[in-house]
Amino acid sequence: MQASVSLTSRKWSWYLVPLNASASGLSTIIPIYMLALGGQVREVAVAMFLSNLAMTLGAVFWGRLIDAMHWRKTIIGLCSVAIAITCAAMYFVSSMPSLMLLSALIGFFSVGAAPVTNLLVMEKSRKEEWLKTFSWTSLISAAGLVIAMVAGYLWLMQHDAQSYALICSAMAISSLALTIIFVKDPPATLEHKAIAKSHAALVDRFKHLPMMFLKPVSDFSLSKLQASLSRKEFLFFAATGLFFLSGNLLYTPYTPFLKSGGVTDSQVFLAYTILHMSKVFFLPFNYGLIAAGGEEKMGKVAYIPRMFGIVLAVAAAFLFASDPSSMLMMTLAVFVAAEVGFSLWSTTTTSSLFNMIPNGRAGSVLGVNSAITGAGLLVGSIAAGEVAATFGYGITFALAVGFLGASFALLSKYFRKLVVLKAVA
Repeated sequence: MQASVSLTSRKWSWYLVPLNASASGLSTIIPIYMLALGGQVREVAVAMFLSNLAMTLGAVFWGRLIDAMHWRKTIIGLCSVAIAITCAAMYFVSSMPSLMLLSALIGFFSVGAAPVTNLLVMEKSRKEEWLKTFSWTSLISAAGLVIAMVAGYLWLMQHDAQSYALICSAMAISSLALTIIFVKDPPATLEHKAIAKSHAALVDRFKHLPMMFLKPVSDFSLSKLQASLSRKEFLFFAATGLFFLSGNLLYTPYTPFLKSGGVTDSQVFLAYTILHMSKVFFLPFNYGLIAAGGEEKMGKVAYIPRMFGIVLAVAAAFLFASDPSSMLMMTLAVFVAAEVGFSLWSTTTTSSLFNMIPNGRAGSVLGVNSAITGAGLLVGSIAAGEVAATFGYGITFALAVGFLGASFALLSKYFRKLVVLKAVA
């Protein structure tokens, strides 16, 4: 009975399933379609770069719009319609610039629902239930990703990439319908800035899209970065930036890598299905592992599966580049290991981040961290295209290993300094 009541009270959140499915589905199919049109890894990397940039700018835009207009339902509906139109537009385009534009648009509009969701969680549930509700929204969002990947895997067995975009459009329209039916604007609204005061909200959302609702442009300045250079926090920030840079060196060229080896479009979606399913299955165990092992230990342990996964990618690039079956099997192992490592790492480091924030400096610390994370994503996406096109996929993945190792060294040094400071205190 209690579970039924809980699901009923959270029915407003069901729009997240098709909304995330449509956005992630289009983001996955665009590189495949670009490659089918004769594009190369450089073009795919530019599309990814534009998408990440649009998400960064969109986080600022949507946050300010919420502050000014206090919209909830309207913004979700607007983003659903925009994503549906963007997905449908892919069916009618066949040029690289147009696909790059669509990639940027999907990034911009997909980020709009995140701050609204955070606020709705805080407005529609009691404070002591925030963490559970945020975990619920994360779980069903991840379920949406799995649904999109499974749909792509099945659809592309018999149909082309362009037609899959229409399925993504239909999923976005269903998100609009669920929004109209279940989402109600609360009579009393919370300011967008209240997000920064809620550790539960920040911890959960930061794990998935670090730039979704923070203000990486408006809250970041060179003086704030310089002020952190002499402090232990800079080690943490640098480790975070390098981690995400490493991640984009792996994931940005991975679809072109698979296609270059003869892996089919359907099999590409199968690989990403396994990636997102591993996230869904492993996510519930993160907090228990961290509680048992401690942040410092688990933060370091998280690098082991992540590093193992990327090393497997290097091996696949050098040893199985012309063997589609072996490449696909290696990829499944790569994605599971890398995603398990990321899931544990992101939970650990996010918790560490909020433990380090001093009173009165939440905005500046989060702004600097968000900006450095964004820089890692942007630099990683564009660098991946250039390195892969010039030196090959194996070298690109090996470079990802190097940056991940540097991230591990910096984070380990941060934890050592933290232990020393605690001992002195």
